Amino acid sequence: MREGLFYSPLLINERGVNILEKLYQAGVGSLSQKLSSLFSHPFEMELTGFFFLPFSWLIQNLEHVPTAEMGFHSRVTGDLKGELYLCFSRETAMELVSIEMKKQRIIRKFFLSKIDESFLSEITNILINTFWHSLHQELPTRWWLTPPCPIHNVLKSIQLASKIYSFDRRVLMAEISAYNPEFKMELIFIPAGESLNLFLARLEEHISSTEREPLSS
Repeated sequence: MREGLFYSPLLINERGVNILEKLYQAGVGSLSQKLSSLFSHPFEMELTGFFFLPFSWLIQNLEHVPTAEMGFHSRVTGDLKGELYLCFSRETAMELVSIEMKKQRIIRKFFLSKIDESFLSEITNILINTFWHSLHQELPTRWWLTPPCPIHNVLKSIQLASKIYSFDRRVLMAEISAYNPEFKMELIFIPAGESLNLFLARLEEHISSTEREPLSS
């Protein structure tokens, strides 16, 4: 019986995952520079977590870690397929908006205007494109994304996704931490079908062939 699009073996390409983590680290470095330029304010950022975990574990984590309260969602098609979420706390949203407005917002009266949401959507676009560029520089990668859509309940949105994707599927969760100001964001990718496994296999083969080149010359 043919497996459906949303059902696949657990991710087993450990070397490909390690290479991907290094590309994510490079992406965070570039993101730090871009946000420093955008805000005219130095941003020190680093990749403080990089996990492949079962979908069910992700949901349990979100249930007990309320910092990922809101964010943006994009659907990815192309060489990579799946659901992409950028998540953060309401305090982080207000912190970013306050820096952009150069005026402190009152967090206890949390409210995001359409202009605020548009600005945070632009931050999401910058982050996604920066990470795509890091991947594309190493291995040409075609992907297309729907415009980032604001979500005000991350857990509920991902629980809805669990009705489509199998609970034993491995998902990627990257934790990005910033300092001065201090905040965290989670970038979550739920892959569809075998797209991530195939991408990691291509990535590993590309790195291996690059490493063999000096020996063959």
